[in-house]
Amino acid sequence: MLQAFRTHKRWMMFIAMIFIIPSFVVTGIYSYNRMSDDENDIATVGDTSITMMDFDNAKRMALDNLRRQMGNSFKANMLDTQEARVMILNNLIAERALMLEMTGDYVSVGEADAINMIKQAPAFQRNGQFSTEVYKQFLNSMGKSDEQFVQELRRDLSREMLINSVAGTSLGSTAMAQRIHDLLTETRTVRTYTILPSRYMDKVSVSDEEAQKYYADNQALFAVPESVDIEYVVLSPEIYTDIKASEDDIKTFYEQNPQRFATPEQRSASHILIATAGVEEAAAKKEADDVLAQVKADPKQFEKLAKEHSDDPGSAQNGGKLGFFGRGMMVPEFEQAVFNGKKGDIVGPVKTAFGYHIIRIDDVRAQQIKPLDEVRDEIQSLYVQQKAMELFAEDAETFSNMVYEQSESLDPVIERFKLKKQTAQGITRDYEDQLINQGVVEALYSFDVLSDKRNSNAIEVAPNTLISARVVEHHPRSTKAFADVKGDIVTALKNQKAAQLTKVEGEKELAQWQTTKKGNTKFSEKVEVSRENPNGLGFDVVTAALRPAAQALPSYTGVQSQNGAYVVIEVLDSKKTEPTPEELAMRKAELAQLYSLAETNVYMDALQNKFGVQILKDEYKPGYNPEEDPEH
Repeated sequence: MLQAFRTHKRWMMFIAMIFIIPSFVVTGIYSYNRMSDDENDIATVGDTSITMMDFDNAKRMALDNLRRQMGNSFKANMLDTQEARVMILNNLIAERALMLEMTGDYVSVGEADAINMIKQAPAFQRNGQFSTEVYKQFLNSMGKSDEQFVQELRRDLSREMLINSVAGTSLGSTAMAQRIHDLLTETRTVRTYTILPSRYMDKVSVSDEEAQKYYADNQALFAVPESVDIEYVVLSPEIYTDIKASEDDIKTFYEQNPQRFATPEQRSASHILIATAGVEEAAAKKEADDVLAQVKADPKQFEKLAKEHSDDPGSAQNGGKLGFFGRGMMVPEFEQAVFNGKKGDIVGPVKTAFGYHIIRIDDVRAQQIKPLDEVRDEIQSLYVQQKAMELFAEDAETFSNMVYEQSESLDPVIERFKLKKQTAQGITRDYEDQLINQGVVEALYSFDVLSDKRNSNAIEVAPNTLISARVVEHHPRSTKAFADVKGDIVTALKNQKAAQLTKVEGEKELAQWQTTKKGNTKFSEKVEVSRENPNGLGFDVVTAALRPAAQALPSYTGVQSQNGAYVVIEVLDSKKTEPTPEELAMRKAELAQLYSLAETNVYMDALQNKFGVQILKDEYKPGYNPEEDPEH
C-alpha cells in the first residue's frame, strides 16, 4: 500500500466504508490431489476434491504464520472455532478454483524465469552477487529442495500474474480521488475546553448495595478459571554438559569427514548472451557465431563486444563479468561448459533457454580442505552435539519407562539423569507455551494425573525433547470473593458516575455557548486539525470538529471521549487545499487498490460458480451450530 495509506489507514478505511464496501478472500497456495477417499472429502471444486489432509495442512500453515506473528500471545487453539474452520475452507476453495483456471488457460511462468528471479533476489546475494551458500541456507530453513522451491515459485508467480490481470483493471476516478483528498486534508481551526471526570470523583459515592448488585450482575467478570500448579522435568540433549572430545576423536572425525571442511570449487566467468526471445533462432545462432569469431580473433576485445552485443542487462555493462559461482547456481548447459573447461578458455556458442552464450572462463578456485587447527573448535562442537544426541537416544526409553513405572514421583528420574525440577503455577486448560503445549495440558487434566496425582507419560514437546509433569495442586473453577474485588468495583462505579456528571456539565456548557455565544469556558489556544494531522487531539474530537457544515462556522460542538472526559469544541473556520497532480495521482492509485480488492473477490466468486463448489460436511458450512445437529 502507498505511504499515505499506511500513515492514515484509519481514516482511509473509515472513508472506504462510506464509499466502497470491498471484501476480499485471503488465499494461500496449497497442494491438492485428484484422487482421495470420498469419506475423507470435505468439499469438491469441479472434479477435484478437498480432503481432510488438505484442510489440516492449510490449518497448520495458518497456525505457523500466527505463531511467528504473535510470539508469546499465540494460542494453539486459536483456529478451533466454527468461524475459523469456515474461513480456512473458503480459502482452500478459492485457491482450488484459481488453480483449475490456471491449468485450463495454460497460465504458466517458465522455469528459466523463476531461476532468474531467484538469482536476482537481493535476499540471496552477497556483495552484489548471487550466493549459493545463502540460498542453500534458505532452502534448509524451509525444508525444501531447489527443485521444489523453483516449482512453487513458478506456481506462485503464475497465480499472481492471473490475479494481477484482474486487479489491474481497477481504476480510481479523479472525482472520487478529489473527494478523498478533501476529506483527509480539510483543516479546521479549533479551540477546546476539556472537563475531566476527576473533578467529580469526590462528589460521588457508591453504597454497599450498589457494589453488591454490580457484583451479582457481572459474575463473569470475576470468574477464576480452573487451573493447576505443576512440577515437571525435561530430558533433552542439552542436559549432557560434561562431554569432551579427545584428540584422537577430533583427528578421526576430521579424517572421516573431509567434505564437511572443504571449500567447494568455484569458477569466475564472463559471457556474451545472444537472446533468442523474439527473434529467429537461426539469426541468433549466426550472430553468436560471428561474435565468437571476433572474440577468438582478438580475446582482448571480449569486454567491448559484451557491451555492444550482450542481451544480458545485468552483466553487459560490466563487460559480461558474472563473478565467482559454484555448481548448481547456473543452468546446467552453462555450468557444464564452465566447469569442463580451464582458466582462459573461450567456449561457445552454448545453447540455453535464454539463448546462445559465448563464455570466457576467467579464474578457478579449486576445492580446499581447511587445516585441522582451523576447524578444531568446530569439530569439538559437532562431536558434543552428536554424542549428546546418542546419549539422549539411549536414555529416552529409560526415562519414559521410569516416569510411567514410578509414577508417584519425579524424584527417581531427577536422580537418575541429574535433572532440574521445574515448577509452573496457574496452568489453565487453554494455557500454552513452548514447553507446556496442548499435549502436556491435556495430560495434566487427565484423570490419572489430575485426580491420582501421578506423573504424566513422557511427552515429546519438540524434536528430541521429552517432558513429564505432575500436578502439585488443583484449583477448581471459582469466582473471586466480593471482599477481594469490592475496591475495584467501587472504583469502576465511581468512574461511571463521575463520567455521567461530566457529560451533564459538558452538555450544559455546550448548550450555553450554542445559545448565547458565551459561557464559563476558558478555551485553549487555537490549533489547526485535519484527519491527516490531528495535532495531538483524539480521533473522536477531530471527528466532532469536522462534523459542522463549513458554511455554518463559527460553531460549537462537543463530544465525550472514551476516558469519560467531555470536550467542548469551538470550530472557527475551515480551509481546503487543492491537491497537486502528484497527490491526486497517489489518491487515485490508493482507490484503485481498494477497488481491486472487490474486483478480485468478484472474480474469485465467478471462478467458483464456473467450476461448481459443494461442501460435503455440515460442520464446515457457515452458520453451523453443533447443538442443533442431532448427529453431533
